[in-house]
Amino acid sequence: MKTEETRALVQKYYDALPKGDAAAIAALLADDCQWLPPAAAPIEPVVGREAVAAVFSGALVKDTFDLSQPFNLDVRSMIVDGNTAVVQQRLTATAKNGNPYENEYVWVYECRDGKIAKMEEYADT
Repeated sequence: MKTEETRALVQKYYDALPKGDAAAIAALLADDCQWLPPAAAPIEPVVGREAVAAVFSGALVKDTFDLSQPFNLDVRSMIVDGNTAVVQQRLTATAKNGNPYENEYVWVYECRDGKIAKMEEYADT
């Protein structure tokens, strides 16, 4: 994919995330999309469009955070070259146990044929 196509695709993904719309998120993912969480996280990789969409349309967020409290995902920068996008972001929220949650992430997206094919997450676990 060309750089600007990749940038537009990943931006559409970030626009869809806060809405929690599984169908909209799934439409942006390749059939064999995979999410690779940080190696130190106690989470197994997730493979398949529907499975990845389910995780990022709310299942993971609802299980981890108190959504009655403010929740903010701030994209700090996006660097794109060809079919690869690297996104630096910050998440602030309240965990289910009541503790404040603040973390910085870097996500690497690989795109092909107009869809996100791989999402690799890097975070301080």
